[in-house]
Amino acid sequence: MSDSESKAVSDNNYYPAMIAIMNFAVLLSLAMTNMASTVGLWDFIFVGAGVYFSMKFIRLVRGAHEFEATRVSPKDRKTFLKEGIYAKIRHPIGAAAIYMNIAYLCFVRSFALVTVIPVFIALWYIYAAYEEKILVGRFGDEYREYVRATSMFRGSGYDQQRLTSSGYDMY
Repeated sequence: MSDSESKAVSDNNYYPAMIAIMNFAVLLSLAMTNMASTVGLWDFIFVGAGVYFSMKFIRLVRGAHEFEATRVSPKDRKTFLKEGIYAKIRHPIGAAAIYMNIAYLCFVRSFALVTVIPVFIALWYIYAAYEEKILVGRFGDEYREYVRATSMFRGSGYDQQRLTSSGYDMY
C-alpha cells in the first residue's frame, strides 16, 4: 500500500459507518424478536411498501458510491460534489439509511420499531448537520448556494419548493 493509499484510508470518515452498524444491529435484533406472525392483506401491502423503500435505499447508496469523495471525511475534502445524485440530494447516504429504517418498519410490522426508528433518523440528521457545518466553514458562500439549490434528504431543493408554493406558473 502506497503512502497516498494509506493516507486515504486513514482520512476515511468512520462516523456514518458506525451509525449504520449501530442502526441496523439494533433494528435487526428488534426485528428478530418482534416480527408480526400474521398474514393478511395489510401485510402484503406493508411488504410492498418495504420493497419500495428498499429500492430507494439501493438507488441512493449506488448513486452516492459512484463518487470516491463520498468516502472522504468532510474535513479533508478539496471540493464538494454537485453532480450525479448530489445534484439533487446533499446527503444521499443518510437519506438511504432513513429509507431503509422505514423499510424495516414495513417488513417487521411491529410497534417496537416505532420507538427506535426516530432515534436513528435523528442521529442521521445530526450527522448531516455536523457535516454541513464543516462544509460551510470550508467552502463558504459557494456551499450555501448549493444548500439553497438542493435538499438535505429529499429530491427537491429550496428553490423548487419556493417556486411551487409562490403560485408561480399557477394559471
